[in-house]
Amino acid sequence: MGVRARAFRWTLFLLAVLSLAGCSGRKESGRTYTVRGQVTQLPDPGNPGTGLYLNHEAIDDFVSRDGETVGMDPMTMSFLVDEEVSLEGIAVGDVVEFKLHVDWGADTEVEIVEIRELPSGTKLVYRAAKPPKEQTN
Repeated sequence: MGVRARAFRWTLFLLAVLSLAGCSGRKESGRTYTVRGQVTQLPDPGNPGTGLYLNHEAIDDFVSRDGETVGMDPMTMSFLVDEEVSLEGIAVGDVVEFKLHVDWGADTEVEIVEIRELPSGTKLVYRAAKPPKEQTN
């Protein structure tokens, strides 16, 4: 096999590997927070774009759009759910732990990328966010 043919095959191989890596569904930029909350409303299957409503605990290390760690107090809000995340078995009233991916430069800036139901009786703690203090040198 000639040098050109070998180079061509290696190029095709590398392109295939890179294509698969790009389709892996992993979120490479932004931040992902692990949060707990209670489901208050499921998305409306007849109305695409409606979110999953959760009453969530504080997110102490939440970073704002301008890059400042400001924290996020507990609140009930709607979250978009990544299309690869199944809500099967999740019901209103369930206490869940979810991964919230935030990428201020993405088309979908805030979305749930993973969710799991927590054991019955799990208590949530609703307190004000306590962002870590900035360290000065």
